[in-house]
Amino acid sequence: MSPEYTSLIRRMWSFSKALDLALVDEEIEKGFHAPLGQRHGERVAYIALSLGKALKLSENDLIHVTMAGLLHDIGAVGGFRKFHGDSRLIREHCILGAEIVSPFPDGDILAPAIRYHHEAPDINHSALKKDPKEVPFFAKILGLADRIDVHLSRGMLTKAEKDNLIFWVKEHEGSLFFAEVVPAFIEIAQQEAFWLDLEQANLMQIAFEKLGVNGDFPVSSPLEDQFTNILAHTFADLIDQKSAFTARHSQSVSETAERLAKVLGWEEKDIAEIRVAGLLHDLGKLSVPRRILDKPGHLDLDEIEVIRTHTYYTYRLLNEAGFPLHVVRWAAYHHERLDGQGYPFALTKADLDTGSRLMTIADIFAALTEERPYRKALSEGVALGILEKGNGTLVDPELMKVAWKALS
Repeated sequence: MSPEYTSLIRRMWSFSKALDLALVDEEIEKGFHAPLGQRHGERVAYIALSLGKALKLSENDLIHVTMAGLLHDIGAVGGFRKFHGDSRLIREHCILGAEIVSPFPDGDILAPAIRYHHEAPDINHSALKKDPKEVPFFAKILGLADRIDVHLSRGMLTKAEKDNLIFWVKEHEGSLFFAEVVPAFIEIAQQEAFWLDLEQANLMQIAFEKLGVNGDFPVSSPLEDQFTNILAHTFADLIDQKSAFTARHSQSVSETAERLAKVLGWEEKDIAEIRVAGLLHDLGKLSVPRRILDKPGHLDLDEIEVIRTHTYYTYRLLNEAGFPLHVVRWAAYHHERLDGQGYPFALTKADLDTGSRLMTIADIFAALTEERPYRKALSEGVALGILEKGNGTLVDPELMKVAWKALS
């Protein structure tokens, strides 16, 4: 597999984990009429890859079916606002998911697989009522992998549980599952390693071994590629959709950080990196239930603790995705403070570089100047005046001089 695809799948794998964090939400589960287990996206990708190997797919096809598995529920997160808790989510997330991935690399292959992954041989079990003869082969694989994982409990399965699942799949061949792909599952289900693999923390590494990629991954990979920008903008939109309070907050933070960096005279490469960091600074917020994000009153202490986890998840997800460490820090440190009273790492000014300090100003400024359901947007001058009060404790005094020049 080429280094480009290795980097691509690695990024997708980490962002799939972000989707999984978002999908463990009571309103999403209500819309699907089923509880979604943790690590659903990566497990579906691994099951689909295993099915593809048994079906003797080519290397390129294995890559594509794995990527489709990682992203198959991206439309469920994209439909947060419109279909939260709505049974139409089953149908609509297939359509929206296909639309979202269309601009991705190989989107013309991924989109049909995702659009039709809830179709079935018996049209009464199909979300979009597609003629079974016209359902793409990748969608048939994806549909089986998806339903298998939803059907599975987490943890080591007993022999009886495995036997029951195999019986259930055989029983629904020709109704829920397409006959072309069922024998592949019966084959891999006989392998003890298949079941054990699913419970391993390093499932991405195991998947790469199946794809013929061995050895250690580079610590990070550069951001100068079109896909990173597409991915960053896509997930910025998904993040902001999760709450009614954040219509375009991630985009605003990115634009504000870029303005500050330009006044500082940064090189274009660094400006591009701070732009991406701004788009993804709230990636971990996908893990926060919407009932907390959109709570109309004051949050209690436990809810505040949940909110505060989002920067930690931003750090871990971007780090796992292979983003350069300084970009990870710029994105994840936006709630750290110069006086050490921030979170999640309680860093002090000695630990915070210029990009991290810049991002704190950009995040607060964007939040204050955005319209929110509970208040009007503040003017730039008022927002900067509020930020000024945190000089030396919350924000960098020298960068505040730059902010007055760039943002007022």
